[in-house]
Amino acid sequence: MPRPKRRGRKALIVLLVLLLVIVGLLVVADRVGASVANDKVAQQVAVQARKNDVKLGQEPTAEITGFPFLTQVAAGKYDKILVHMRDLQAQAYSVPKLDITATGVHAKASDVLNGSGTITADQVDGRATIGWGYLQQTAKDQLKQKIQVDDLTLSGTGGNLTVHLTVPVLSQQVKVVGTAKVTAADDHRSVVVSVKDLKPDGTKLPSYAQQALTSLAQQLTVNVTLPKLPYGLKLYDIQPASDGLQVEARASDVTLAG
Repeated sequence: MPRPKRRGRKALIVLLVLLLVIVGLLVVADRVGASVANDKVAQQVAVQARKNDVKLGQEPTAEITGFPFLTQVAAGKYDKILVHMRDLQAQAYSVPKLDITATGVHAKASDVLNGSGTITADQVDGRATIGWGYLQQTAKDQLKQKIQVDDLTLSGTGGNLTVHLTVPVLSQQVKVVGTAKVTAADDHRSVVVSVKDLKPDGTKLPSYAQQALTSLAQQLTVNVTLPKLPYGLKLYDIQPASDGLQVEARASDVTLAG
């Protein structure tokens, strides 16, 4: 009588082992499929970027999040795709970093796995770092229409914007330093730089000159329109950082590739 029980236990163990093996194979297949699809999406994003005259210093990377991956492929809809792009050159300005989170992504299974076809997203949220060079030059050109400005330099740290420039004070060109506020304009494509205060930068001035600096600071507000961001992203938040202007942007109904 004990033998049938032992056989039954052995059969159950074998069945459990087989189930574990099958599950393991499915997980491996799912992860391999996701890895292949990530590479294909990244390649398609690169092609789309170049179509929009965006030069890439490095090839982008992509990650389709969520598990299991294969069920998303079958449905043709993906909860979230993360795209990371580095060292971009878009028209006249540099973008050291652009990180994109695409949600509500739609694509046919064959398009994702074969690296062809159209991939769209209901919404794209982007975080970009725009280098200081473009903003500095454009702000300087605008200010020169008001006053004589030389050696304009913008720098950021901890969310604060610092301005170094040479301006006319009491009939002489003086190096000054000040703090400024930078905000997104209502058109979601421009940034407004407003100088809040100025003081001599390594130069001694008479006390009454401070009034002239205060008056001058009020003239140093500029509205800088940025060239079109990739994917039609529109600005909604800005923070100064050491490597440039950190921009939060958003767009709807975006074609990621195709």
